[in-house]
Amino acid sequence: MESSEIITIYREVLEGKRARFPNYFFDGKQGKTHLICLTQYLLEKHLNIPTKDIPNKVNARLLWSHRLRPPASMHGWSFMELIQHAYPGQFHSWQFKQVSNGYWRGHIGLERAVETIKYVIENKCNIPHNKIPQHIDFHFFKQHRLTGILSLFGDSPYQAINAVYPNQFQPWEFNNVPMNYWRSDLNIKKAMNNLIFDKLSCSSYDEAHLKLKKTHFEKYGYSGLFQTAFNMRLYNVRKWLDEAGDSGK
Repeated sequence: MESSEIITIYREVLEGKRARFPNYFFDGKQGKTHLICLTQYLLEKHLNIPTKDIPNKVNARLLWSHRLRPPASMHGWSFMELIQHAYPGQFHSWQFKQVSNGYWRGHIGLERAVETIKYVIENKCNIPHNKIPQHIDFHFFKQHRLTGILSLFGDSPYQAINAVYPNQFQPWEFNNVPMNYWRSDLNIKKAMNNLIFDKLSCSSYDEAHLKLKKTHFEKYGYSGLFQTAFNMRLYNVRKWLDEAGDSGK
């Protein structure tokens, strides 16, 4: 069947000249081809939606209200899967305001979430690996329409990144650490040890007492630690160093 004939049948269905599509119209491989053809016609010609605007203007309700839900269901295609078949490789799920119900659920949904975050970081934004903690925060997820994905990780940018790049970054490297992270003495000590012994190459807490300055916290990305654990006072830092020195490294 020619595409012009397929579209004519669809227009007659939409206009009420036909009560339904012909029998077997959507069966098998040919039926999938018909469905893809109608989806492209609906969006590009009938609704005059530019291809670049599809993620902003197209959702499940729009497609289903134009008689495409039964044939999509026949082939087990969700709203997003229908779009992906009609426009292979042109769009990503995160570009849409709406995704299909359950798209991010379960093990497969989590894999999709991880792949999506990684794609945005590496391909869309081209963020160097070592700069990821400096660029990834709540604003990043909101800017790229990933807030729904972030909820899978307890709304924690660090937990999301740790799922994508396991054990490659530390929580304190991020602008937003997990909730109540700095209430843990162990977490504070791990971060301070990293700053003192790894970043500043101090040989002891006593040396750090003399060497450590306020500017070091900002320079090495420990501003959150300095603000939350030490109330932005170097006096509190030195007091901590004295106590840590007494107890040993």
